[in-house]
Amino acid sequence: MSMKTPLKPQRHPPVSGPSDIPIVHSLYDTYATWNKVLEKFPKSQRYTLGETISRNLLTTLEIILAASGLSNPIEKLARLREASAKIDALKLLVRLTKDCQCVTNNQYFDFESRLRDIGKMTGGWINSFRREETPE
Repeated sequence: MSMKTPLKPQRHPPVSGPSDIPIVHSLYDTYATWNKVLEKFPKSQRYTLGETISRNLLTTLEIILAASGLSNPIEKLARLREASAKIDALKLLVRLTKDCQCVTNNQYFDFESRLRDIGKMTGGWINSFRREETPE
């Protein structure tokens, strides 16, 4: 009687690319968490406020991914500023979900913290272009 040894999962080297950027991971995780919260959203707000936030999160993720693939610094900076504006809008929309009692205070504070961190990452990326422009 021969015993078969279970196959070990193969470990592949990490893929390097736009999806390895920390801000992409943060946006991805934020959307995944938001999607779970949206399932319990009041129906009166699910397809308006809830879906608007979902769309804006996905759009912001797409903008950041597009920016990461650009080599032209002027175009990249324009995309990052566009993402920054979306993040600011998301902060306001998430605050509105709390005021409309669509999310708990804990959920609000979690999303507010996530968006603040994402905003800081975006702002840091934008500021890195300013540092490159001003020679010391």
